[in-house]
Amino acid sequence: ISNQCSPLPCHKDGYKDCIDGQAKYTCVCKPGWQGENCEEDTNECEELNGGCSQRCANLPGSYRCLCEDGYFMHSNKRDCGGSRQDSTLPFSVCAMNKSFCMLPFFLDIDECAENICAQLCVNSPGSYSCYCDGKKGFKLSKDMKNCE
Repeated sequence: ISNQCSPLPCHKDGYKDCIDGQAKYTCVCKPGWQGENCEEDTNECEELNGGCSQRCANLPGSYRCLCEDGYFMHSNKRDCGGSRQDSTLPFSVCAMNKSFCMLPFFLDIDECAENICAQLCVNSPGSYSCYCDGKKGFKLSKDMKNCE
């Protein structure tokens, strides 16, 4: 009987191991993936908001906690601190410069609102990250914005 794991039946992004059996195979999934072939992304945000104190963004194979504008992420990467502040002149200056400011509080510019990423964009304080749908075979290109 031939090796049931060749060619690989498991999803390339979601599998950790393929175990060959007699006329069958078993895909062992990485954390954040599920399904017979590890092809389904687990939405960690569905259960208890992923443990995030404010917003949870599901990503292919993982998730990320996010804070609302005017709050900052604690080092545990789940809890948000700070408080909302009314818009003032320093905020206006920061917004015009499209930059991240701490004067003594900050306003985060949502770079994702400008459709900067080809597929999925996750905004974070002072930054953003682009992601691609690995389930459909896409990966992030060298420019860190487009998918190929």
